[in-house]
Amino acid sequence: MKKLILLFVAILFSVSAFSQKLAVSDVPPQVLNDFKAKFAAAKKVNWEKDKEHIKVVFLNDETKMKAEYLNNSWKKTEYEFKAEYTPQKIKDYVKQYYNLYKIKEVVFSDNNLGERLYEVKIEKKKKDKLVLIFDISSNFLRLGN
Repeated sequence: MKKLILLFVAILFSVSAFSQKLAVSDVPPQVLNDFKAKFAAAKKVNWEKDKEHIKVVFLNDETKMKAEYLNNSWKKTEYEFKAEYTPQKIKDYVKQYYNLYKIKEVVFSDNNLGERLYEVKIEKKKKDKLVLIFDISSNFLRLGN
């Protein structure tokens, strides 16, 4: 019985930890105005909110993108693209230093600190996952989270 109760509490906690859909009418005007100014051509716009962030997933010129806002201010924008289009210098770095890993996802991001970065998600045997951060010239900077 204790295991069943523990399982129920764990499920309840995990469900509440994820983002929840957010209606456009519930998006703060400052965020909505900033988003419309930056991405006037956005299509298939979906808003979400977690504890601190407002996130919006959308298509812009057929590219899947995500923008994040914190305290009603823009934090970053991510541009997804297929792993096969990863810059060769990044592929070579992963091959040299993380030979047993495969590139699973690559996003290009702009953030409010003025950085333009590649965030490369790699994994080995589906349980060992890392995020590698590279600058615009594909130079390795740090491990991400």
